[in-house]
Amino acid sequence: MKEVILGLVPYITLLLFFYVILKSKQPPKDYLLFILYFYPIIYSADANYSVFQMISYSYFFYSLRNDKPLFSNGNLLLTLYVVIIIFLSALNSEFVSNAILGLLKFLPIIIYIQVLITECLKEEEFFYRIISALKFTLVLSFAFLFLQIILGLNFSLFVHDNPNITFESIRYPGIFQDPQKHAQYLSAMCFVALIKKPGDANYSKYDYYLFGGGVISLFLTGGRAALLGLVLGIFFIVLFSETKVKFLGALGIVVVAGIVLSLSQYLIVFSRGESLEDSYLVRNAIWQEAYKIFWKHPLLGIGIDNYAKYVEIYSPDQFWLVDGEKVFYDHPESGYLKFLTELGLFGTLGIFTFIFAAIIKGLKVFLIKVKDFNIIFLISALLSWFLGFYSVYSLGDARIMILIATITGVLIAYIHRYDKGVIVIS
Repeated sequence: MKEVILGLVPYITLLLFFYVILKSKQPPKDYLLFILYFYPIIYSADANYSVFQMISYSYFFYSLRNDKPLFSNGNLLLTLYVVIIIFLSALNSEFVSNAILGLLKFLPIIIYIQVLITECLKEEEFFYRIISALKFTLVLSFAFLFLQIILGLNFSLFVHDNPNITFESIRYPGIFQDPQKHAQYLSAMCFVALIKKPGDANYSKYDYYLFGGGVISLFLTGGRAALLGLVLGIFFIVLFSETKVKFLGALGIVVVAGIVLSLSQYLIVFSRGESLEDSYLVRNAIWQEAYKIFWKHPLLGIGIDNYAKYVEIYSPDQFWLVDGEKVFYDHPESGYLKFLTELGLFGTLGIFTFIFAAIIKGLKVFLIKVKDFNIIFLISALLSWFLGFYSVYSLGDARIMILIATITGVLIAYIHRYDKGVIVIS
């Protein structure tokens, strides 16, 4: 019964999107908001296709009815560079057709980013509608996690469970299939929850509840790397704060650390079956194999989405047993190595240039023009994800890709207002 219901969800979502977009007076904005408000069900690992991809391609062809081209603003040269490199990487690979299919799966996020940046540049207030939609998805994730705790792990959006969920301790995946991806989502969203409109004097209790709920939920995922990412993000905020905030932040970290250490035996993140050393040794063995692949194909890689195909032939010992069947690794337990092995140095530099350029420009605006902490919160969210990304390729879930693309896109658009001389905070 569960399998039948979950199988119908993608089709119902697509039909609803078509209805919304055909009735819409502002199709670009409604395309973006639909994705964010329907975030939990916008992706399914059990489906043969991604709802996000179908929606994005549908919107792209729908947008062709307008005279104005979709790719008319911002980052066009970098976008073309990334697409060309991925295409060349595909042609250079042993599994050309699979890599071309991977490229087709990648293109929708480019459509999404372009529409997002364009709409936020066109209407600056739209930035806050995007942030509100993100906060709404966070509330939905809390509600889903609560029901999962009450009803058990069978209450999920996926037919097949991830093997990381239960060892000696339960790690709650929430709306995700993998608890590590759930942890990365929560870590980044904690900082998005702190964003408010400039001019609002104080944070509401709602903002504090969102941040606190995100931290508590993160502990339930057992995600150690994401927890370190959260700490890094908090440290980054404290670094740029006033002296009083630095003191209170340091004091708060000490108090929380004391509480956490005293309760560590009751917290999943510290009481997982394997030790940090064991976890590192297992991952390191996989990383070493990935390094070998990278050094054989350093510039263009083995082609997007080809990792599982490659290890099946050349490293057949890299697999999970799922229901008694071999499932070959589709990533080397590290997001960075996934990019390096599949896209090589050229492709990896192109993709991360997009994010790092936004971070660097945001810091310049904050340090030189205006002390707008919304910029710092967005950068903290990205830094938090960067740290957790080393241990898992979370972008395999389209919703994490949407989240990181959204945070980066709104950061680019948000700092652009200061390029135009608009001062929101004096």
